[in-house]
Amino acid sequence: MRKNIEIFKELDTKPVFIVPHEKVRVGSWKELAGDSITVLADSGFYVSMVYGVAFQMRIHSDTSNTPGTFIIGKDGLLKWAKIGEGRNNFHDRPSYQEIADRIKQTEN
Repeated sequence: MRKNIEIFKELDTKPVFIVPHEKVRVGSWKELAGDSITVLADSGFYVSMVYGVAFQMRIHSDTSNTPGTFIIGKDGLLKWAKIGEGRNNFHDRPSYQEIADRIKQTEN
């Protein structure tokens, strides 16, 4: 994950991970992301609801948001969204390169 972050630096873009769990459960995401990415806890799905992307699923006995990737412009508006689809949607995520390509498209 960390090695792929360079692609966003080149685009003058700041990735933010929004993890739909309590603060105590986002530690592993911070370890994966390193210091170059902000990781936010969103246990109440507030941020997800604000952007209209709170699509929840059940994981064992827990509720979590369906994985999604969103590009939010510097104006604060949602520019692009990819919501995980299918029964195994946890793995339905765009590559870093696809996200970078989408960022370039939204800038034009």
